Amino acid sequence: MRGISPRLTRILEILLQTDAPVSVDKLSEDLGSSRRTLFRELKNADKILKPYGLSLTSVPGKGLCLSGAAGERLRLLPVLQKDDLLPGNRRERLLGLLLDLLDSFDVHKLLYFSDPLGVSEATVSNDLDTLEPWLKERSITLVRKPGQGVCIGGTEEAIRRAILQSLMQDGNMGELPYLKSYDYPPADVAWGTGELFDRSLNRALAWMTPDSRDMLRLFLMVGIERIQKGSILPGLPGADGRVPDNSYLYRLSEFIAGKIEARFSLVLPPQERAAIAEQIKSCRSMLNNPFDPMEAKDYAVIQTLVYEMIERFDPELAPSLKINENLINGLSLHLWAALNRLEKQIELPNTLHDQVAEKYPELYEKTKQAVTALEEHLHTAVPSTEVSLIAVHFYAVLFNIEARNIRKRTLRVCVVCVAGIGVSYMLSSQIRRRYRDDIEIDLGDCSDITSLESYDLLISTIPLERMEKINKPVIVVNSFLTSEDHRRIREAIDKYAFVKRTVYTLSARLTLTDRLKRVTELLELVRVLFSNFAVFPIKPDCGFEELVKISASHFGADRESAALIYQALVDREAVSSQVIAPLEIVLLHARTAGISAPVLSLVMPEYGVFTQGYFQGAKCCLVMLLPARSPREMTEIMGIISSALVDSRNFLDTVHAGDTQKIRAILEAEVSEYLAQYSRETIKD
Repeated sequence: MRGISPRLTRILEILLQTDAPVSVDKLSEDLGSSRRTLFRELKNADKILKPYGLSLTSVPGKGLCLSGAAGERLRLLPVLQKDDLLPGNRRERLLGLLLDLLDSFDVHKLLYFSDPLGVSEATVSNDLDTLEPWLKERSITLVRKPGQGVCIGGTEEAIRRAILQSLMQDGNMGELPYLKSYDYPPADVAWGTGELFDRSLNRALAWMTPDSRDMLRLFLMVGIERIQKGSILPGLPGADGRVPDNSYLYRLSEFIAGKIEARFSLVLPPQERAAIAEQIKSCRSMLNNPFDPMEAKDYAVIQTLVYEMIERFDPELAPSLKINENLINGLSLHLWAALNRLEKQIELPNTLHDQVAEKYPELYEKTKQAVTALEEHLHTAVPSTEVSLIAVHFYAVLFNIEARNIRKRTLRVCVVCVAGIGVSYMLSSQIRRRYRDDIEIDLGDCSDITSLESYDLLISTIPLERMEKINKPVIVVNSFLTSEDHRRIREAIDKYAFVKRTVYTLSARLTLTDRLKRVTELLELVRVLFSNFAVFPIKPDCGFEELVKISASHFGADRESAALIYQALVDREAVSSQVIAPLEIVLLHARTAGISAPVLSLVMPEYGVFTQGYFQGAKCCLVMLLPARSPREMTEIMGIISSALVDSRNFLDTVHAGDTQKIRAILEAEVSEYLAQYSRETIKD
């Protein structure tokens, strides 16, 4: 019977030959195996017994027995005894061998590995030759001791990382047990961790993408199994942890550590708690992230990398991409976690690579070029999975994706995508481009049932649980839409496009009065922005620092405010130059506590162009400042204005000319549609 280990076969033979329960200790003694190994083997018993109408039964205080008809018991026994007893396939055998090898630092003869795998010692030796390069890449040595056997050498951190990567690559990430023919971690760890996630952790980790949540779950299982055996990570030199004790990351890792200690009766030392925090930091985020993970030092490094990656992605498009807030924010959040993954050699499951590389080869190659900036920063290669995920962010922006679609549609559609920020934008892009004349589209959260009730049609990348609570049609599609996906979307649009929407479910969070207040406040901010728009002159031979100082003094209410504005602009310039040579413009933009209202103004050199070489012949300087605490909508409005410089040659020429009235008129036309749609959507939300 192919796919059954010799050990499981022997267990079933013993149970088939007696009607009385057999204790686990007796089975363990007869087979020369530990209780853990027995339970691991018995996890696979049901798939053997079920076709014969038999089942494994545990009798409290007595042991295990088989229940079923006597005739079926007699029919199964000779089948077990006469067939070849080999593992299901070589891939499973290699995984089982690898996990057994990594299980301890003890020296074992080849027979120790060959017997449970049902292969010869020569086969085990060949399999070890296959695994050795993989282990070496992960800083683990395979030690062969003549006459004694083999063992491994490496740090505890390297061992855990290797176990985690082997399970992600060759195990089943979608469900438990993770492996078909080898139960790792042991059942008590797997069940206990699953119980923690179901009862406590899934809600706290709802901001993670599903693959990151699976990866964290497997990471915790491996860690718990190692700690139970006494294998602890080395202590941290002179520190109790690697994250500030007031951060969201610290609080979440401490919450998880506390749950683990209570469930498994463990005491986690500081270095194990810090390891949990580091793993959380490596997880990818979904659209709605409950915390701002980046500290000031993280932000400065990441922003520099983001701008350099954009420059390498496409030098011609770089000026316009560098002022796209969606790309900057999306890449920054992705890199915050990716840098930690790459530094810790944490590999993500390969979920998108084949699709991106095959369907969009040019995009993928340009992203590989962009990622060289990341490789130079880390002095290490970036795996294809990370390249694909970064490519998704560029894909989204290249097709003018924004977090909120503001166009009026006939049919209200909500894309409910849980694969992360970039994938959500990308999926929305594919739908929007093809059906823009038929629908209006938003991105939604599957946990917000009340909000989803206001839509006519839901499109998701996974089956939506709890959807029986609302009576809305749902279409499940792939992240990259297939022809079949398009066919079903088209049919749904044709079916529901003319559904009359007369009643909307109001948001439980905001009353109509609250929503009207939000609209009024935004309109007032825009009114102040345009009312105060002005052009003021400056000497054409001024340098960049002088330009910043004069601008800061002009918009700061006092010396302290001017100093804050100046510092914000200088910090922004340190990340990436605000001189956009292809547009012949300087774009001074920043968030700062030095102002209380948004600022839009134009600084013009007195004789046509800035003469200092740093400005590369720029004809003017557009100043765009936002208060430190500004609503998201003001960021989007500033994005519309900066995008207009790229999209409209007429607007750019008008700015170069410094015609105040025409500039204001064009800006009002550009922003008015957004304001109208925002007002309508907010009031009816």
